[in-house]
Amino acid sequence: MANQSDEFLGEIKGKMPMYSNGLDSSGEIILCEKGIIVRAEGNTVKAPFSYVKMLEKSADLPLGRLAAEMDVFDQLGQKHYYHFGMSDQHFIMLKKAIAAGSA
Repeated sequence: MANQSDEFLGEIKGKMPMYSNGLDSSGEIILCEKGIIVRAEGNTVKAPFSYVKMLEKSADLPLGRLAAEMDVFDQLGQKHYYHFGMSDQHFIMLKKAIAAGSA
């Protein structure tokens, strides 16, 4: 993954699976140098970190996972709301990246 990049958001740093019920994959979040790419619900949304307006934990789940909620605006200003499960580690990594990238 070291050489992969997105023309708009820069170098791809990692991929984080999104889960619909704790076990079934419902999409993925691709963490980039300057933002995120969300592939879920049949859509792909590319957004710089400053377009992520909310990322919050909504519940603890078993096996080191949690339920999260996220509001992301696309480049046309349309709001996308996601409610999904992810690992605790990925949530912490994503939260830190968004905070650092939005500062």
